[in-house]
Formats: sequence, structure tokens, C-alpha cells
Amino acid sequence: MTKWLRNTATAVVALTAVGALSGCAGGSSGGPTEISFLMWGDGGDTQTAYEDVITKFEEANPDITVNAEFFNTNDYDNILKTRLSGGAGPDVYGFDLGNIDSFVADGFAADLSDGGESYLSKLTPEAAKDSQRAGGTYNLPISLSGNGIIYNKALFEKAGISAPPTTYSELLADAKKLSDAGVIPFAMSAQDNWWPQFIVYYALAEHGANEELGEQMAAGETTFSQSDAWAESLDVVRDLTPYYMPNPVGTSQTAAQSAFLGGQAAMFPATWILSDAREAGLDLGYMNFPTVDQPSNDIWGTYQVRFGVNPDNGDAKLAASQKFLDFFLQDDTYGEFLSKVKLFPTTTGVQIGADVDPLFPEMQQAWEGKTFVAAFSPTDPSIQDSLLVGLQNIISGQKSTEQVLADLDAALEQYRANNR
Repeated sequence: MTKWLRNTATAVVALTAVGALSGCAGGSSGGPTEISFLMWGDGGDTQTAYEDVITKFEEANPDITVNAEFFNTNDYDNILKTRLSGGAGPDVYGFDLGNIDSFVADGFAADLSDGGESYLSKLTPEAAKDSQRAGGTYNLPISLSGNGIIYNKALFEKAGISAPPTTYSELLADAKKLSDAGVIPFAMSAQDNWWPQFIVYYALAEHGANEELGEQMAAGETTFSQSDAWAESLDVVRDLTPYYMPNPVGTSQTAAQSAFLGGQAAMFPATWILSDAREAGLDLGYMNFPTVDQPSNDIWGTYQVRFGVNPDNGDAKLAASQKFLDFFLQDDTYGEFLSKVKLFPTTTGVQIGADVDPLFPEMQQAWEGKTFVAAFSPTDPSIQDSLLVGLQNIISGQKSTEQVLADLDAALEQYRANNR
């Protein structure tokens, strides 16, 4: 029987006690093996999709019980690290790739190639390559999403735009057409500091700020100020700011999203708006986000969710966790899950298409031949914080690109000092 553990304040206290006992639970007295599953999520359809998979897994495997917990996205990483560090970590958990080096070094992530051959063999070549990090296969990518712009076709037509832009120059010209027609071009604001990064990541991917550059920065071989890719990408943010929401620093992300859903803003720079926009009755199009004039093979995209497995809770739990992952990627189970969460597969046996959303085939076609780029700098909270503040400063006109790059260099130098 699945034990659904909700993320109320009372539940957190109770779950800490449950977690402390989890290392000795499961199978020792001849009963079902109990495994714990930890995932970020704020309720809704995605959480229900996980719950449905777990229920079916338990029905097919009555000797295994899955205790599932879901926590607010903002709190998840700290809760996961606290649990793992305290020896009460979950058996299967959602994996932030930024944690991979430390989780492997601390022994929190099992090498899935030892016992996971059945489900790893299902991965596409690209997903299989991406799963192999830190010298092993420590994470399982289970859903894929390229990023791009969802746009309102009626507003494009109002501004006289007959086809979506494919170059940066065209994007700027079309943004001006929209603005001149009394339409807000981008549903983008900056009051919530996490939101503006949904512009700069597109530019970073297309201008060459990839994982290799991040490794060079971490090794002290280059800096932000020495990187043309970073300077050009921050300039893109500066160029597009006049086409954001009015008073962007004083406008929340919720207000920006509402402007798009209400038909006042033409472009939303994230694909996760799609289901809400369908409910709003908008006539939608999709396009990759062009930030260069020459075609680029790189696009900001990512494996939205990855699973990791904790090797420290005993062989029985480890074997049950591997069995759960194998069940998850069975074609029928996996296809049904992806249809519910509206994401794309990482395996070769499942196709998610127009029956889920009419734009899905168009999106997949737009991503063909593209390399998805997610990593952009050394993964350190201080550098990330400096970037978020820097983007706000550029958008508000308080700092130039060069000044923000200098601030990022200071955060980078501190990162290096802390890791020598």
C-alpha cells in the first residue's frame, strides 16, 4: 500500500522521524520491502502522474511498498541534501544535475550501470550519453524538453508578422512591430529574480557558453569577463529589455504570465505555459528562440527530470529501487506518464505526439539536429545568485554588461578559493 506523505509543516516533522527509521525498514522481518521516493512538485497533474505509476508498480509487485513524498520545488534540494547527509536519504529521488559531483563523492548516488542494464538499454544515444557523468551512470534522465517560445498567432497577425523570426535581427524587428501595434512583445519581468534567466540561457547556449566553458572557469583557465559568449548573451538581455513588460523590475512573474494568458503579451519564453494557454483558448505557435543571425546547432534544453538511487540503504532496497526504475520505463507505463506530464521521452520505444498537444510534432521537428545545452557555469549557488542579481541590474539599467561580468568574476574567484 502506498503511503502518500504530503508536505505540510506537520508532515515534515513526522517524516523526519519516519526517514530516520527507513534505513532499518523493509524486508528484515519477512514483510514487503519498503523503498522511499522523493520528488519535487507543487501538486497538480505531475504529482498525480507519479502517484499513478507507483500505484501500478505496487499492484505488479506486492512484495514492494513505495513511500512517496513530494516537496515544494524551492525547498526540495535542501530537504534532499539534509536527508542524505543525515543517513536517512530516500532510495529513489529526483536529481538536480548540479549535485552530481558532490553526491557521487559522498556516496549518495549509485552507479546505475551495476544492475540497471535493462532500463539503461532503452535510452536514446543522446540520453545514454547524458546519463554518464562523473565517471559513471549516476542518474537516469526520464523526460526531455527543449525550450523555446510559445507565441500568440493572433497577436503576430495583428502586428503584420506572417512567419515567426528565425534570426536575432528578425526577432528584434518583430518585437518592434509588436510594440508599435500596442502589444507587449515578451511576457517577461524581473521582480522575481529567477524569471529573467529564461532569456539569457537561450543566448548562452547559442553563443557557446556550454559545459566545457563552465569546466574551464572552474579550473581557473578563463573568466566571465574573458568570455565573448557571456558578454554577447548579457547584451541580448539588454537589447530585449525594452520589449519586456512595462516596469519589468516592478512586475511579478505571475503578472507576466497572466498578460500572456490574457492576450496582452505575444511571446512566452518557456514551453511549460502550453497547457495553461490551451485552457485560455489561445491560438498558439512554437518557435526556437533565435539569439544569433547565423544558424546554431545548439539550443537551451534539458532533461527535465532525472532519477538517482541511494546505494546506502541495503541490498534489498537497492534491488527494489532498480526494479522500480525498470518498471517506470516500460513502454506502456512510461508513455502514459509522459502523456500526463506533457514531456518528451528519453527512450527509443515511446513516441509522444499530436494526440497530447498539436504543437508537439512541430516542437520535435524544430529540435531535430540540435544539441541541448543546459550547463552554463560552475554549479555554485553564489555564482547563480550573482547572475540573478546581475540580470536584474541590467534590466533596471543600474549596471552595464561589463560591470555584471566583473561581479560574476568576483563570485567565480570566491568559488575557486573555496574549492582549492
